[in-house]
Amino acid sequence: MTSNVVTNTFGQRGSEQLMLGVTLNAQQQLSNFSFSGAPALPPTLDQLMLNEQADSVYVFGAQGVGKSHVLQGCVLKAQEMGQEAVYISCSELMQIPARQANDYLVGLEHNFLVCVDDIDCLVADSHWAQAWFHLYNRLMQQGNHLVMSAKSNPRTINCSLNDLRSRLQLANVFQLNALDEVASRQLLKAKAKQKGLQLTDEQVAYIFSRSPRGLTNVLAVLDLLDSASWLEKRRITIPFIKQVMAW
Repeated sequence: MTSNVVTNTFGQRGSEQLMLGVTLNAQQQLSNFSFSGAPALPPTLDQLMLNEQADSVYVFGAQGVGKSHVLQGCVLKAQEMGQEAVYISCSELMQIPARQANDYLVGLEHNFLVCVDDIDCLVADSHWAQAWFHLYNRLMQQGNHLVMSAKSNPRTINCSLNDLRSRLQLANVFQLNALDEVASRQLLKAKAKQKGLQLTDEQVAYIFSRSPRGLTNVLAVLDLLDSASWLEKRRITIPFIKQVMAW
């Protein structure tokens, strides 16, 4: 199995370091993401990494279009450049009582880059909205950067604080769209190659014909095949795919 994860520690409360089980997938690199639907996004992220422009970036789109991939890729790239960077999953933060929101975000402004996934999960709550508003301001005052993701654009996001909504609208906003099937098949073959696997067109077509719809599900199949191939020391064939996936 070729994929691995990186522990993601994202904050401190007093002397207690917080970890909510969020991990970074080392395969989620910006270099292997298809930006065909948002060609202006990569140069904007490059400017951000070089500390030139783009103090904040807001990426939105439906589930499964790759928002988490982009955010984790940003963190991994920043860390490779020697910068302090952190990835936060707001779905994980939902475990925390909202009244403690400010306590759990304190100190994050000292990171060069903060990437906040699914921010729309929390900002409908007034406590979390206030906490993110203050963190946003502290990050900008420190000259650091913020990349956010959500399902909706910042004009229509369900946010309980108008001042925060205004801040979100000031970001560089990009929409990610799902790839068509041709592009999705090409991406699957490219992902397989990164893992040291060679998938034929016939095998790719078979996976797409049997897998649940959505690129996220197809890539999950690839991860299972990668693990099984490594454990059993077998190459990928259609009978092997049938066996592993019980299709």
